[in-house]
Amino acid sequence: MKNLTKKLLLTTGLIVMSATSFAENKAEVSAVSANITIANDYIWRGETQSDDKKAIQGGLDYDIGNGFALGVWGSNVDFGGASSEFDIYGSYSGELDSGVGYEIGYISYTYNEKDNDFEEAYVAVSYEGFGLTQYKGVDDASDNLELSYNLDLSGVDTTLVYGDYKDINKYHSVTFAKSFNELDYAVAWNKSKPDAGGSSSDNTVFSISKSF
Repeated sequence: MKNLTKKLLLTTGLIVMSATSFAENKAEVSAVSANITIANDYIWRGETQSDDKKAIQGGLDYDIGNGFALGVWGSNVDFGGASSEFDIYGSYSGELDSGVGYEIGYISYTYNEKDNDFEEAYVAVSYEGFGLTQYKGVDDASDNLELSYNLDLSGVDTTLVYGDYKDINKYHSVTFAKSFNELDYAVAWNKSKPDAGGSSSDNTVFSISKSF
């Protein structure tokens, strides 16, 4: 999934949509942005999606205005017979007068090996660096609950994440990111523990990103 840093992106949601907030957002200007990332691994919810090999990823986001946005994102992968992933997503987001951020959205994950395809809806909220996102799997897809905290450590953007991917694994990560010369550099340490038992896995990801 996209770096929604996968956002990754991080996402922020509460199902709140008032006529007042809608009107206040009308002045927003629609815009298209793009991003590209090169990383030594593609980790999603604590597990490698590229068999511990490098990944090249990129996406396009369209800010429609009024809080609505659409996007696409892709990456190479190496699992379940699939070699590529292509995600399509849409969202509505905003912020209440109290400072609480919110976002609701829907994500379709598609692969060249169609047996791996699945979809999720999500609702997220954020407040002063804290984030909570509930992903609801469609049909037989598993649900996922993710907690996050973002802070600035001497100019380094630092994000802590804990997730519970129902019946699959529990995971946590620490990411340090810094922008320099119009490039975004990040290092992330990830650990996951399968719900079915077995050994935990640890991964460290280094990435360089560029936004346009």
